[in-house]
Amino acid sequence: MNCCCWGESDCADFGLTVKDQCFPLLYKKDTIYEISFQNGNLVIVLRNGKAITFEEQESLAQQRHKAKVVAVKDETIYTAVSGESHVLFLTRAGKVYEFMRFPKKSKTVCPRLIPNLQAAPIIQIACGRHHSLALSQDGKLFSWGSNTFGQLGITKETASLSSPHHLVSLEGIPLAQISAGGAHSVAVSLSGTVFTWGRNNAGQLGLGSTEDECSPNIVKSLESKKTIFVSCGEEHTAILTKDGMVFTFGAGGYGQLGHNSSRNELKPRLVAELLGVQVSQIACGWYHTIAYVCTTGNLYMFGCGLQGQLGNRKRCNQLVPLTTKKYIRFCKVPNLIKRIHAGGNQSMIIYSEVENCSISEGQFANSTGKRIAILNDTTVQKWITSPCDKKKNKRKREIDITFSSASCLNGSFLETSNDQHFKTSPVELGVDMSAVNRFIGKVKQCPYILNQVKKSVKKMLESLTDSPICAEALRVYLIVPELLRLLNEEYDISLLTDLLSNAILQLKKDKRKMFVSLLIAFPTSYFMMFVNLYQRVSKQCFEKTVDECSENNVNQLKMTLQILQILYQANLDAGLKIQEHNFYVPEVAFIFQVMCRSIILGNRNTLLKYLDLLLSLKVFPCIFDTGGKLQMFLADRTAITSKMMIEGMDNSLPVRRENILQDAFHFLRRSSPNNFQAPLQVSFSREQGIDQGGLSQEFFTLVTKELCAPEANIFKHYEDSRLIWFHEDGYRTGDEYHLAGEICGLALYNKCMADFHFPLALYKKLLNIRPALEDMHELSPTEGRCLQGLLDEEYDEVIDGMMLDFTKLNTNDGSVAELIPDGEATPVTRHNRKQYVDAYVDYVFNSSVKKNFEDFANGFKKGCSADMWTIFVPVELMAVIHGNTAYDWEQLEKNVKYRGYDVSSEVIKNFWTAFHGLSEEMKKRFLAFLTGSDRIPVGGMEKFTFTICYKEHLDPDLHPDFFYPSANTCTHILSLPCYSSIEALRIKLQHALQFYEEFGLA
Repeated sequence: MNCCCWGESDCADFGLTVKDQCFPLLYKKDTIYEISFQNGNLVIVLRNGKAITFEEQESLAQQRHKAKVVAVKDETIYTAVSGESHVLFLTRAGKVYEFMRFPKKSKTVCPRLIPNLQAAPIIQIACGRHHSLALSQDGKLFSWGSNTFGQLGITKETASLSSPHHLVSLEGIPLAQISAGGAHSVAVSLSGTVFTWGRNNAGQLGLGSTEDECSPNIVKSLESKKTIFVSCGEEHTAILTKDGMVFTFGAGGYGQLGHNSSRNELKPRLVAELLGVQVSQIACGWYHTIAYVCTTGNLYMFGCGLQGQLGNRKRCNQLVPLTTKKYIRFCKVPNLIKRIHAGGNQSMIIYSEVENCSISEGQFANSTGKRIAILNDTTVQKWITSPCDKKKNKRKREIDITFSSASCLNGSFLETSNDQHFKTSPVELGVDMSAVNRFIGKVKQCPYILNQVKKSVKKMLESLTDSPICAEALRVYLIVPELLRLLNEEYDISLLTDLLSNAILQLKKDKRKMFVSLLIAFPTSYFMMFVNLYQRVSKQCFEKTVDECSENNVNQLKMTLQILQILYQANLDAGLKIQEHNFYVPEVAFIFQVMCRSIILGNRNTLLKYLDLLLSLKVFPCIFDTGGKLQMFLADRTAITSKMMIEGMDNSLPVRRENILQDAFHFLRRSSPNNFQAPLQVSFSREQGIDQGGLSQEFFTLVTKELCAPEANIFKHYEDSRLIWFHEDGYRTGDEYHLAGEICGLALYNKCMADFHFPLALYKKLLNIRPALEDMHELSPTEGRCLQGLLDEEYDEVIDGMMLDFTKLNTNDGSVAELIPDGEATPVTRHNRKQYVDAYVDYVFNSSVKKNFEDFANGFKKGCSADMWTIFVPVELMAVIHGNTAYDWEQLEKNVKYRGYDVSSEVIKNFWTAFHGLSEEMKKRFLAFLTGSDRIPVGGMEKFTFTICYKEHLDPDLHPDFFYPSANTCTHILSLPCYSSIEALRIKLQHALQFYEEFGLA
């Protein structure tokens, strides 16, 4: 190994002569391992772990006799770096020593041990002019010294720090390398993300500005460039990528950026002269830059050469990279140079006389020191195969450092195939989950390792920051759930999941959104695993809470459910990666069971406690299926109606069948919102009966029929879909829309169905979800097809031939509405057609009916006093209000119960024969005859039951064939006379279904 150096002081201060530039890397028979120099101060680290310093501006003879030995007791020095007036020494044990100036009299240098760096071994150090950086094995970055320009990564209000400060803003980032310029700092992650902070007067931070930065910022223009190494000059920065490309930015006054210009660059710019050669090493002096290509042996230099630091035997600046092969004899053979250095106005290379063309990953960049403690197959195998009684403490510490550090875990399991991890972004994690699975497979049979991993992960989860700087720091949130598969004890799984949940919920909103984006981008199988984990823990939490409804158990339950709800919403936003039922937690039914037992036992306090808990779960609708949501809604309603009944609130509604709409409107206009909180009690004029639900259902069936009739002209009718929507604002000036909303809300509140023939868009809007083109397809299939055809059209001339502009014709009065300002003068083209379609849909569903819908929505909220209806998704809310039309008549027969008859009775056999012989329309009329509505409630026929009972007669002299069947709509009981024949039964049944509304047979 030999060394060659050139630059300031004509090389004499380094023991060289101009005639012979090279000298052997030997000092008193000890091979030199590392060299650092700044301002003419030279520090040499020998392979035996000792270090020697030379004072500035001394002669060759004086150097050899007055070299000073660095005295570090019982320590082996690994590397050294120099600032303007201080030097850092890093020992192989990971300790950092510092001295601030070169002593003049003593023959030895006694640096001080830096405090506050003992938690984990330090693996890398860097010096600026007056500040220092240190990277620990567990991925923590420390800074100290001058902070005039924010180069320590903290506010400028702190002028300097005498002891190391942990840079929390980079917590969780798996850093690969650190570097320091004159007054700026740079760090590179294992996945190539570049962070810069400090002085930025010349754009040396690469952020596109000249403002100083007091905290690390990501250099956006270097994302996905595969950065593996960085070097800093006084006011410029050079970046090396894995592909051998070089980017520079900052001060360019001496040509040190290599762009054939002396202009400053505020953003990274590719050095074009080096494009096409695979640069393997770079180094920056104060105002010059060196690049080395190991495959050709070419050494390129550019920038300031006034002190001869460019090695071309000239004292002038160089604006573009030029090779020095002509002037340095050993550059004729490739791959002889091992390391290149630049310090101040000097340059140095360490080379070998023996050719070695093998290129390792480390040779792509200068020696960066050791790496943080990331997992690899070799390390894991060592942990597994090492006997438990040998080096146990060392193995325990290695495991602890790796798994208690988010940075180390985030740097492990990287997706290296096709350099995928370099593409890490808010939607790409860069993690190889199969590597995580391989690790699990290897260590799951090692209890000692598992126990230590569990303890360390717990520490790590407790220390996570709430604002990770980028996606790389979020990997741990997705790796930990996979590691939890190692655990067998439910307590351990629950504990660590709680800590993970707390860490996720503490993330700031934008960071949590990024986490969700990353999770959604993962394969569906992993997303399912994540959901299953929280579903499993939720079940445990429910069981614990039902056993003991303590504050701690309730808080743990809600925290877990909050994560499940976040996952559910992410699943919806992603277009249902997995089906909604995967989020249901059936154990919520335990609370209903406890409440039922409390009612039976008369335990009011327990009932109220669990009722409050149940109602508080409305913010987690994902855990309920439609039936569960309906139970939640009814529980909320029951709590309100019970209070109103205690207060004696009356909500009686007398109506006449022939004037049902007018009577309903009159009732609504004179009623206060408090009246609506009590159960509705409907009575029909000149008809007997107590409303237990059946009369209310019949009322809503009849009133919505009239309300939505074309003759009423309250709503606009779409013939091709048979659905209704609001007229444009201004078409009607009355309060009909508000009243219609009240009727719809009252129907929901009173557990009745009201078939308004609204599209799903109405219920989306009630739940603050914006309608889309798919809703236009439902409301107006013709318009929907036309709009879709416009979007799908491939030819510009066809679109132009449609002669469309941004207007819409109103069918009410023939007026033309502009969809955007100056819409009539804006033609629809291939480029703005999406805007046109969106504006068209928005006009139909939003802007044209804004006031009318608001009136309806306000009426709906007045009519339905229980706000638990917001727990439903639009399709569920629509199904609850409109009812179900998925008729299964065979299932209906299976569900029926009998009283006075049985399934083998002749009249029952005749009844079902006659029923199945009815037309579809008559079968639906039978449902209306039986229940008050021709629709079935949510849940379908499987959950719908009714009873057929024997109908007794007051006059025994009259034959049963004389009577009609009758129905109790409140209890769903069909009273069926014992007809003598199927023909008699068929005649009476059909007559009852045909005329029950006129004669009140139901």
